[in-house]
Amino acid sequence: MEQSWKQTLIQTLLVTVIAVNMMWIGLLVARNRLEPAGTAPVMGRPGTPASQKEVRLQYEGVTSEGEWEVEHYRTIEILRDEKGREIQSRPTGEETHLRYWKGDRS
Repeated sequence: MEQSWKQTLIQTLLVTVIAVNMMWIGLLVARNRLEPAGTAPVMGRPGTPASQKEVRLQYEGVTSEGEWEVEHYRTIEILRDEKGREIQSRPTGEETHLRYWKGDRS
């Protein structure tokens, strides 16, 4: 019984090694025989963006609503030139509100 288990394991490993080697040979042969059809040289060069876009949250203030304190933020979009200087800043219309409980802690 012990001998058949070892023999099965050895046969399985042998078959796996043979299969992997055959796949490697197939890949090497295919790499040398196949060429992509219709390839053209690349003439362009990668472009650099003239400006960078950045999105930030701008603090608008805080309000108290009963036992809650609410912080208000507005999302703004900032455009910067290639040197990092701000060109334009505009609100996106999106707002975020963070609510904190300030009431009794018991």
